This record gives sequence, structure tokens and C-alpha cells, in this order.
Amino acid sequence: MKNYKNTSDTITTVGSMLLFLLVAVCMMMIIAAAAGSYSRISDNYETNFTASSSIRYISNKIKSSDKVEILNNGMVLENGGTANIIYYSDGGLYEKTVTAGTDYEISGGEKIFEINGVDISDNADYYKVTVNVSGEEYSALIGKGT
Repeated sequence: MKNYKNTSDTITTVGSMLLFLLVAVCMMMIIAAAAGSYSRISDNYETNFTASSSIRYISNKIKSSDKVEILNNGMVLENGGTANIIYYSDGGLYEKTVTAGTDYEISGGEKIFEINGVDISDNADYYKVTVNVSGEEYSALIGKGT
């Protein structure tokens, strides 16, 4: 008579190993999918945060200024005896503070945000600020005199 005990143990062991391997492969696939989702969520959050923060920053500067002068790629915001020059250059939003009434040169400021472009337009009752971050445009309307 043949002894099938060793064959039965081998089949059980191989079956257990295959089941473990299947669970491990499924877990790796789940982890890879979760990592990709997290990366996309993180990138979108960073883009939205940068866009909304830069627009809010410009908006607050406009609201607190006595005089606003729109330039080609930025603006001059005068308040009392100082002027803040906010402009776009070299992949970022820059700001520098100078004495009001001096020559307003668009260079030498401090980088505030990493963005791809800014457009500020002066309309009758409001300013329109459009910021380009990672190829997407975000806009806000800022009322004059508020």
C-alpha cells in the first residue's frame, strides 16, 4: 500500500504558499494604487493652495493701498510714503518695497510664490487678478474702494 501522507502535506504547503503569494501581490497592487492617488491629491492641493494664496495676497495688498498703478507684468501699490511693487518674473511672484514717488523698477524683489504667470487688469469697478499655476488659470475680482 502506498503512503499518500507526504503528497498531501506537499499539496497543503504549496497551496498555502500560493495563497500567501496571492495575498502579497494583491496588497502590493493596493499600495501602488494608493500611492498614485495620494500623489495626485497632494499635487492638486499644492496647486490650489499656491493659486488661492497668491490671489489672496494680491487682493489684501490692493485693499490696503491708497493708490494702485497697473504695470505690464505687475502693479505698484502706494500706501503713505511707501510703495510695494508686485510683479511676475522668472517663474515667480515677486515683491519689493521702495519709497513712494521714486523710479519703480521691476527687478530685485523677493520671491513670494512660485507661479507661471499673473495678469492684473483694471476695469471700471474692480480689478481682475488671474494667476497661472501649473498650466491652470485661477481668477478673482477685487472691488475698488473696499
